[in-house]
Amino acid sequence: MYPIARLRSVQPGNPAIVCTVELHGDKDPARPLRPGETAAFELKVVPEGPGSRYYGYLMVESFSRVAVVEGAAGMSLLAVGDRYATSTVPGEERTARFALTVHENVPLDAFLVPQLRAGIIADGGSSLTASTRSIKQLGYRIAPLPAQGRKLMVPPGYRGAVNGLTDGLGDGVRLVGVGPARFGETGVGPDGLVTYSPVTGFAGYDSFDYVLADAADRLTRAQVTVFVGDLGTTPGVIAG
Repeated sequence: MYPIARLRSVQPGNPAIVCTVELHGDKDPARPLRPGETAAFELKVVPEGPGSRYYGYLMVESFSRVAVVEGAAGMSLLAVGDRYATSTVPGEERTARFALTVHENVPLDAFLVPQLRAGIIADGGSSLTASTRSIKQLGYRIAPLPAQGRKLMVPPGYRGAVNGLTDGLGDGVRLVGVGPARFGETGVGPDGLVTYSPVTGFAGYDSFDYVLADAADRLTRAQVTVFVGDLGTTPGVIAG
């Protein structure tokens, strides 16, 4: 599991009473979630000191526009509808589990960043005696495909080619477009082989875009960075 967020609530006037709330997810936040993908989470409440009850909250507003909760265990949606809650007593850690499934149709560049709160009842009453604000730390970019991009090195006087732009991206992903380059001509064959031919006499860096579509026709734009020249005599050029 990957750490997503961690926060602490400390009881005013009695710093020995502490509620720590941690969120872990089974998906790496360094990689995007795809539309329709499900990520599993664990929400842990760790109590310290002689408080009465310790609470962890998952705020609904932080995900409701891009995902839906499924399979919640050990937590429940409060009547006001703004948060899921789990709680525990002194000396007993509590772990709630749930999943978030991303909607199939989400805005471009959408993000899923869960927000948490921690709270304490220290005096045996029914109201929180300490609470944090909503805290967010790590989260997920929502995108049809992981970040793409290639590098291409072309010796002077030659044509370069890039193949396999859809390799490893799953069924239904296809190349749907290749853009122009500033200092060369680009082309694409029926087998998906993309070619780059530099103009006569050009040496240095160039680039061109390409576009992939997934099975639901969601588009991802990426770039091929080109270097035309002799790598052995040019310091600081990109490596393969």
